[in-house]
Amino acid sequence: MADDKLAAAETEISEEKPSNPRRVRIITLSVIGGLLVLLGGAYVAGYFMTGDKVPRDTTMAGIEIGGLSAAEAEAKLAKDYAQQENATFTLVADGVDVEVEPEAAGLAVNYRDTVESSGVGRSWDPRQIWRVLTGGSEVKPIAAVDEKKLEAEVKRIASEKVDREPKNAAVRFEGTEVKRDEGVTGRTLDQKKSAAQIKDGYLVNDRIEATVAVEDPALTTGAADRFVDSWAKKAVQGPVVVDTGKGTFEVTPEMIAGAASIKAEGKEFSGSIDGDKLYEAAQPAMDELGLKDAKEASYKFEGGKISVIPSEDGSEVSKESFHEVIVPAATSDEREVEVELSGEKAKFTTEEAEKRKPREVIGEFTTSFPHADYRNTNLTLFAQHISGAVLRPGETFSVDEHIGPRDASAGYVDGYVISGGQLRKQSAGGISQGATTLYNAAWFAGLEDVEHQPHTMYFSRYPAGREATLYYGSIDLKFKNTTDNAVMITGSVNKSASGGKGSITFQIWGVKQWEIVSPEPTKSGFYDGTTIKETSDECEPQSPSPGFTASYYRIFKQNGTEIRREDKSWKYSATDKVECV
Repeated sequence: MADDKLAAAETEISEEKPSNPRRVRIITLSVIGGLLVLLGGAYVAGYFMTGDKVPRDTTMAGIEIGGLSAAEAEAKLAKDYAQQENATFTLVADGVDVEVEPEAAGLAVNYRDTVESSGVGRSWDPRQIWRVLTGGSEVKPIAAVDEKKLEAEVKRIASEKVDREPKNAAVRFEGTEVKRDEGVTGRTLDQKKSAAQIKDGYLVNDRIEATVAVEDPALTTGAADRFVDSWAKKAVQGPVVVDTGKGTFEVTPEMIAGAASIKAEGKEFSGSIDGDKLYEAAQPAMDELGLKDAKEASYKFEGGKISVIPSEDGSEVSKESFHEVIVPAATSDEREVEVELSGEKAKFTTEEAEKRKPREVIGEFTTSFPHADYRNTNLTLFAQHISGAVLRPGETFSVDEHIGPRDASAGYVDGYVISGGQLRKQSAGGISQGATTLYNAAWFAGLEDVEHQPHTMYFSRYPAGREATLYYGSIDLKFKNTTDNAVMITGSVNKSASGGKGSITFQIWGVKQWEIVSPEPTKSGFYDGTTIKETSDECEPQSPSPGFTASYYRIFKQNGTEIRREDKSWKYSATDKVECV
């Protein structure tokens, strides 16, 4: 029975299957058609609803602009958003905060594009119609950028606020204090990337990170700190106490700092001590121990004869020992050292001085001069300053080096000199007479003529050509001791009285090695000068004299035999007649 009912039910179902799909399709199509008509109507309605209005509920930065026309929305935003639009923002460049004015950087809000982005205006764009039908949303402000102004402002910021060259750290001594200056990292603003970052960050962030390239200095603060701790502080931590066996002395931090130098070696600092400079600075401290340098033997002229001043051997801390022992201690933790004294021997000993002792006059010359107070003063000083000078074999004598400047500080007074072919007053005028006398004494002693220059004008009281002038720093008188023995110079002056004459004499003492023959010079090739009329206050009347060539020579003889001959000549300028008008 049950089976019959089940079979009957299956028969009913089987009979309904052919008509059900058609009915479903009809219903489905009817629904879809209805929806399409509804949506189409809504879409068309949405199109006509867009018009010139901003979609409802649209905002920008919280400012309501929905339902407004484009022009109204732009005006409202320009008014209500002006403060934010023109608000300064901070550009952060490697820790440097730079305040940027939007206007200066060519930045503003493009209100038209911003309003248009909300969906204002009639359009078949489904997105825009959707916004009209469903309501608008928050829109972001769109920036307007003046690229040239932005580029110029970024360039200005780079040059004035950000860019800088790296600066090396530095270490120095100020007295005994170690001073360290920090190094500075160099930085360069990447202007292209930073401009892009400003554009992206404007209206979004009040702090915008810029791209900056950094460059460490060659000598960093770390390198300076390492050097200060490892070397500089040690150098001035305290005195170096030196035991000589005959007492102690101190090399003070002041001395060490004064002799120290600091330089760069690659990316590190290095320090050094100038041993010679430190030795010189410590000399007064060493002198207090009674140490002394070796003293060479010399000579003195007394009572018409020459005697030997004995040599003395030295007792000192030698430079070699100082460099070897004391200089390294100046930059170490070991501040107590011992050093052996050296007994430096005199190079020119008493025995050698006795052997080379000047024993006789080998050259002598005297010249006379007309009375003038300045001549008496200047020639007497000149003779006193020269007298007693000693030349060992091979040494060269120089007036400039031996006397130095001849000025008022040395006691010299004004006298007449030749300047520009005329007589003028200058300090130490007249000492050329002393130079001429000394030159002739050396000439007849057979010493080598190293440097001398005759006057440009001839003076009859001098041997023609065989005379010398002086001008400190440019014209000197030099001669060399070419003998096997020492020579000594002595000089004296017989002062003139009013209306009379004086004289100056120089003697060269030594051991006679040559017989010198030198006749009076000869004159030739005479010519005359001109007459000059001068109006200056410094004018001095001058008598004329002819110019000419002077020739002279000397013959070196030994045992009556000529060994060699020296020929010399000098051309004198004619002396112009000077009339003061």
